[in-house]
Amino acid sequence: MNSQEGKTANKGSPKKILILFLVLLLGVGIYFGVQWLIFRRHYVSTDDAQVKGNLISLSAKVSGRITQLLVEEGDAVVPGQVIVQLEKEDYAAAQAQARANLEMAKQDLAKAITQLSLTRERVSQGIGTAEASVREAVESLKFAEDDAALQTDRVNKEIERARANLQATRAKVLEAKATMANAQKEFDRNQELFRQNYVAENSRDAAETAWQVARSKYQVALENERESLSQLELAEANRRSIVLKKQSIRITEQVLEKTKINLALAREEKKQISLQEKNIELLKAKVQEAEAAFRLAEIRFQETTIYSPIRGVISKRLADQGQMVQPGQPILMVNDPEDKWVVANVEETHVRRVRQAAEVKVEVDAFPNRTFEGRVEFIGAAALSEFALLPADNPSGNFIKITHRLPVRISVKDPQNLLKPGMMVVVEIKAQ
Repeated sequence: MNSQEGKTANKGSPKKILILFLVLLLGVGIYFGVQWLIFRRHYVSTDDAQVKGNLISLSAKVSGRITQLLVEEGDAVVPGQVIVQLEKEDYAAAQAQARANLEMAKQDLAKAITQLSLTRERVSQGIGTAEASVREAVESLKFAEDDAALQTDRVNKEIERARANLQATRAKVLEAKATMANAQKEFDRNQELFRQNYVAENSRDAAETAWQVARSKYQVALENERESLSQLELAEANRRSIVLKKQSIRITEQVLEKTKINLALAREEKKQISLQEKNIELLKAKVQEAEAAFRLAEIRFQETTIYSPIRGVISKRLADQGQMVQPGQPILMVNDPEDKWVVANVEETHVRRVRQAAEVKVEVDAFPNRTFEGRVEFIGAAALSEFALLPADNPSGNFIKITHRLPVRISVKDPQNLLKPGMMVVVEIKAQ
C-alpha cells in the first residue's frame, strides 16, 4: 500500500514542477508585459536613430598641386590653422600682373584728370580771350563808324566852305576885273585927253594910278581865286580819308567776324571737356575693374592656403601631398566632436506623443551598460519620404498604405565625447 502511494507521489511530482514552471513563466510574462505596457504608455521608443554631426568637407577653391599636407587623420585642429598648402607661383604672378594693371589704370585716370583740368583752364582762358576780343572789336567798330561819320561831316563842311569861298573869290575877281577895265578905260580916255591937252597931267597920273591899283586888286582877286580853288581841291581830296575810314570800318567788321568765329570755336571746345569727362568715367570703370581683378587675384592667391574653419578633429583624408586638385574637390573631412546630436525617425502614429524639450534616454550599441540623457530639440516638418530621390506617388492607381516616419532631432549630453557620428542608437522619448 505504501509502495503504491510512493509510486503515485513520484508520478505527480514532475507534473507539479511543470505546472509550477508554467505558472512562474506566465507570471514573468505578465510582469514584463505589464512593464512593457507601462513603458509604451509613458515612452515613445525607436531603434531607427543615429548619431549625427557636422562633417565639414574641406576642398580647394582653386586648382593646384598640393605642396604641403600638414595634418593626418585623427589630428586635432583649431580655427585658422593652416592644414593644406597649394603651389602659389602661378597665382602670385597673376596677382603681380593684376597689381600692375591696376597701377596702369590709376595712372591713366590721373593723366586724364590732369588733362581735363588743363583743358578746362585752356578753354576758359580761350573763351575769356575770345569774348574780350569780341568786345574790343565791337568797340573798335563803333569808334571807326563814329570817326568815319565825323570825318565825313568835317570833309563835307570843308568842301562847302571851300566852294562858298571860291564863289566869293570869283565874284571878287569879276568885280576887280570890271573895276580894272573901267580904270583902264578911264586911264585911256585921260591919256587921250592929256595928249590933246584937255586935261592936266595930274589927272592923267591919277587915272593911271587908279588903273594900276585896279589891276593889282584884280591880280590879288585872281590869286585869292586860285587859293580858294586849291582849298576846294584839297577839301575834295580829303574825301579819300572818308574812303579810308570806311575801309577801316570794313577791316574792323572783318576783325569782329573773326573774333566771333574764334569765340564760337572756343565755345565749341567745351565739347572736348564733355568727351574727356566721359573718358574719365570710362577710366574710373576700368580702375574699378582692375581693382576687382586685383582683389580676385589676391583672393585666389590667399585661397592656395586652406585653413581649418572650426576646432575639431580630422576625420578623413581624401588626397595626398603632390596630388593635383580641382576646385571643389574634397581634400579633408573635419568635424567637431562636441557638436553632435541624435536624429530619431519616429513613426507618424507616435509622433503626436512627442513634444519639444521632452526628456530622452539614449542607448548605444557600443556602450550597452550606459545610458545618455538628452532632450528633443525639434520635430521635423515633413516626412522622410518627401525627401526621397524617387517619389512615393504611384500613378498606376495601386495603393498600399505605409506608415511614414518623421525626423526628431535630439540634443544629447556626452561630456566625454564617446558618441561618434554614424553610430546607431535606441532612443526612448518621454511621452506627453
